Amino acid sequence: MDPQEPKTLDPIPVCGSCGHPHLPGDPCTAARLAGAGTGTLAMDPGETGDRDGIRSVDPLVGSTVGSFRVVRALGRGGMGTVYLAEHPVIGSRVAIKFLHESMAAAPELVARFYDEARAVNRIGHENIVGIFDLSMLPPNRYYIVMEYLDGEALSALLRRGAVPTGEAIAILLQLCDALQCAHERGVVHRDLKPDNVFVLRRRGAPFVKLLDFGIAKLRDAPAGAQTMAGMIVGTPEYMAPEQCENGAIDARTDVYALGVMAYQMLAGVLPFTGSITQLLMAHVRETPRPPRSVNGLLAPALDDAILRALRKRPEDRFPDMNAFAAALAAGRESGTAPPPASGAVTPAPALSLRVQLAGEPQSRPFLATDLTRGGVYLESAPPLPAPFSRAVVSVPDGGAGSTPVPAEVVRVVQPAEARAWGMAAGFALQFLPATPAERTALERLAGGVPSTHRSEPSDESSAALLEALEGHAGGTHYAFLGLPLDAELKEVQSRARALRVQLERLRDRKLSPRHAALVAPLLARVAFAGDVIGVAAERLAHDARIGNHLGVARCIAAGLPEALLAQRRQEFLKERPGAEARARQCLTRAKVARAVGNAAFARAQYEEALAADPLDVDIHRDYWALRRDMDTPAR
Repeated sequence: MDPQEPKTLDPIPVCGSCGHPHLPGDPCTAARLAGAGTGTLAMDPGETGDRDGIRSVDPLVGSTVGSFRVVRALGRGGMGTVYLAEHPVIGSRVAIKFLHESMAAAPELVARFYDEARAVNRIGHENIVGIFDLSMLPPNRYYIVMEYLDGEALSALLRRGAVPTGEAIAILLQLCDALQCAHERGVVHRDLKPDNVFVLRRRGAPFVKLLDFGIAKLRDAPAGAQTMAGMIVGTPEYMAPEQCENGAIDARTDVYALGVMAYQMLAGVLPFTGSITQLLMAHVRETPRPPRSVNGLLAPALDDAILRALRKRPEDRFPDMNAFAAALAAGRESGTAPPPASGAVTPAPALSLRVQLAGEPQSRPFLATDLTRGGVYLESAPPLPAPFSRAVVSVPDGGAGSTPVPAEVVRVVQPAEARAWGMAAGFALQFLPATPAERTALERLAGGVPSTHRSEPSDESSAALLEALEGHAGGTHYAFLGLPLDAELKEVQSRARALRVQLERLRDRKLSPRHAALVAPLLARVAFAGDVIGVAAERLAHDARIGNHLGVARCIAAGLPEALLAQRRQEFLKERPGAEARARQCLTRAKVARAVGNAAFARAQYEEALAADPLDVDIHRDYWALRRDMDTPAR
């Protein structure tokens, strides 16, 4: 109920299913968007926005917000409403979360709304929803622009019953990895629940995005800065005992909440039910019945792992998400094996990839290890390929086909080196995707595999990383980071952060003098590349200078103000007399070619025009419209 509406004199009955008071016709809290934030980015198909049979008119739908046109509402939560929006030039989609107008007058709530963007930006993990911008529509419509997700909330999955064990563990391991990363950066979520977990599908496997850090606690935030007196911070079904008693909050608070979610996913029910008061008291005082008493097929090790996560005292739970992940992974692999100690490693399954090396007539299979989105290490007996030679990797598409992706040999490990390092001989490839199809193929290959641990790098992998980075340090920012020219800003930021973490972990390792001397300058090079092509305003000028119209398109899609685009274009054209005239000539030929149906020549002319004048938004609009037409199959 809106706090401004008059209160009814009749008490609202407490629901026997969810334990919350609501009218009989309203959905349970497990099936709606509730809590301190907006939760999921998907609206149930039957939700129309009607009230008392009258369709409400939303003035934001159809309006322009920054560079995006608002298409429709996706969902509504306690603090805000989320809308789908599209960029009229590029056609990219984003989700825009607006703070409720009734809350805009409260400085504490506005600060909490913006704390979400600050918290997420600090983490930069692939399993956490990306936030691109935050701003305000006059007079007081505060909003955040974030990535649009095409999938469903975990709560929708749970409405269909218990989640199969393999899928549940895959989801939980990804959440553990994301939360471990958040905790290492001083961010505690504090409102973990199925509504705040979005499940996508990659290669048929679940891929998780964690949402709604709206009430997250930042380690260095002023005490009390994100809470208000008298407010329950969290969702009662998933609150840790210390939360219920307004005690100290830390990473183990999230361990407890994730334990509740694990219980619900694997047993099909919550460990505690009842009214809000009953739930809070149960979390503090009651011991949950073992999940195996509900689901007799559950492995004993998983039962033990969940119950340990749900212990009342924080010091009795897992010390961090890595330890919880190790226990869950061990429980999945063995129905009787005890949870491993914190830091135990679960080996990744072997993967075979077909690769055609330079000078060879056809591809052949190699055993792949250390697979990432940026590259892969392939085990191989001599003869080994030459450093910096090219290769083509056949990336399987999940069926009988594959997508060829170009790559470059960035490291070769001869048998003698391999024996000294205790590893297999072979070579490392850096992927060089040049098209969206190639990039999508790599996402399928590496994106759906959750990371279950964070092991220390071995000496050989450390050397290989340093050698590869050194080999590309003199190249472009994109080549140095191992990214395509059309990489999304979020991808650039994540890649730069990941490399920075890898390099920082090498500071205390025993390396050869030459390799040790590389760490500091490579860290500076990573920071420089990330600051240039990971920030839209900086990347815009950089990509215009190097003629990368694909990167410029990403900056436009990020919602940069039109005034800034116009200013940067004037600065660019002033430095390049005649560029605008050359672009217009190409544009004229492109329009003629498009009119007579020669789409391929039209595309080439548009690209020449953009090479000359990459900041012309009108050329971008026509070019991307043509690209969409060419990508749409004829009926």
